[in-house]
Amino acid sequence: MGNFTFGKKLGLPQLALLLIAVNLLVIYYFEIEVSRIVRLGSCLALLSFVFAKKRFGKSFLSIALIILVVRDVAILFYEETLFKTISLFCTILVYTLLCLVIFKKLPTIRFSKTIVLVGLGIVILNIFNVYYLSDIIISSLDNEFQLMLFFTQSAVMLFMALFAFLYNESFEGNQSLHMLLCVIAFIFSDLGGLAAYFFEYTPAFYAERSFYLIATVFLVDYIAHYRNAADQLSEINRGAISIN
Repeated sequence: MGNFTFGKKLGLPQLALLLIAVNLLVIYYFEIEVSRIVRLGSCLALLSFVFAKKRFGKSFLSIALIILVVRDVAILFYEETLFKTISLFCTILVYTLLCLVIFKKLPTIRFSKTIVLVGLGIVILNIFNVYYLSDIIISSLDNEFQLMLFFTQSAVMLFMALFAFLYNESFEGNQSLHMLLCVIAFIFSDLGGLAAYFFEYTPAFYAERSFYLIATVFLVDYIAHYRNAADQLSEINRGAISIN
């Protein structure tokens, strides 16, 4: 019998489906403490996939993946002030690194009508977070520093989403699309977490975990299969508003 090779015998789609199924079952049958441990284990499994593919390096995305693991460790003790702060700070770091990676790949910035509408939608959503949800959020956080981190996270998420849409609009192929899907999944995971933790809407835990794993899987896929040549400029610039 040949040696079992993690990366060859278990592909990323199969691993993703397995992790999502296990996490949803654990959320349903076990307490939140067990669920958080399984969340951490899932992130470590995805990190192991990158190591198995021998694609782990010193890139910002590899660092972001490590920070996700650190955040999941902090989430184990989320009710303690220090670890809640670490969790928020790690989220900002991950989103900032994604912003930097995506922004560096953008060509001369061109805004199509679609991009303008998406950007406005994201801005409106962030304003909604700041003004409408602030009273609810304040009561669920421990201090003003955490509140500042929360709104910083929302602002960074705004730029991350905008850059990801620009990236996908600027290039053809699946590579830019996978990054966009990664970012969208992170955003929906945050929204699910907002509903679960701040509004105490229990079903949202399932959405938060599912989108978190989907986002991490797309991030791992991007790291493991990235090819510079795969980013080919698209021709969507016709009729776009150019800002040189």
